[in-house]
Amino acid sequence: MQSVRDHIITKLLIRMIPWLITFAAIYFAFRDVDWQVFFGNLKTANLLYILCAIVLTIISYFLRSYRWVFLFPKQNISFYDSAKVLFLGFFMNNILPARTGELVRAHFGAKVTKNKRTHVLGTIASERLADGLTISVLFTLFGFHLGSSKDLDAMLYISIFFAVIVTAVLIVLAFRNQVFSLIEVLASKTNRKVGHYASDRIKTFIDSLSPLCSFRTAPRIAIWSLSIWIIELFVYWFVSHAFSAQLELSMCVLFLAAVNFSSLIPAAPGGIGVIEAVASAVLVSAGVDKELALPMVMVQHIIQIIVVGIPGAWVMSQWKISKNEIEEASDA
Repeated sequence: MQSVRDHIITKLLIRMIPWLITFAAIYFAFRDVDWQVFFGNLKTANLLYILCAIVLTIISYFLRSYRWVFLFPKQNISFYDSAKVLFLGFFMNNILPARTGELVRAHFGAKVTKNKRTHVLGTIASERLADGLTISVLFTLFGFHLGSSKDLDAMLYISIFFAVIVTAVLIVLAFRNQVFSLIEVLASKTNRKVGHYASDRIKTFIDSLSPLCSFRTAPRIAIWSLSIWIIELFVYWFVSHAFSAQLELSMCVLFLAAVNFSSLIPAAPGGIGVIEAVASAVLVSAGVDKELALPMVMVQHIIQIIVVGIPGAWVMSQWKISKNEIEEASDA
């Protein structure tokens, strides 16, 4: 009885952490804001530029859907199914805490492709690595000299992290057979059933990363990743110009990197508050007024939520996905 109660308390505390992070972030994001100037900036936003940002965001998500096809080793998912599952996954990220929408995406991706969920989760990990590395390269080339040293150091560490992880993945894939042999040896020293299950899942996950080092698919993935993030970069350009901020492309790279790196923080659904706090702070450190930076970040965030929310909700309705199935997928 005591152990059950301790388990429930531990689970509740773990679930509270993202919300505590979010509430703290909201406080820091909106403290000391001159609300008159803030709302004045919102009122003067150029709706045509915002519409352009929305259109480009939609295009970028369809390109992500096309790229995801090539992240499957056997490419056994259609573009149509890829788009539906991808939009559903990003939609779930906006209504579930700590980016657990990725688990929901893996669950339904497995149902569509008849692959193991671990396999689909590996393709999503490949996608995150490709995105992280592309953003890191753009940031290092164009945005590294902007902002405060503290903010830049933090983003540089994240860029280095992605570079190290990608390098490690490529090394593991290059010596895959040796790694598999080592896994088998370790599995044999544990409980037979548990060891076999764990080794099977690990090998499945590693195999699913193989398109990243394939001479046939890796160049395509790189080209599509670069295309996606160049389009996203112009989303940030249009958002900044909608508020007459007139940010140069190098500043837009900083804006893009700050938003996307901050979205990695395990916060409440959709990264609400955390993205606003971190990205606006980075822009302020680069010389943008807080009352201007905050509306820019908020509008970009709202665009992303709407663009994935509408089709994601439609897919959820079409597939008649229940709340219990979502909870089962996100808790697994």
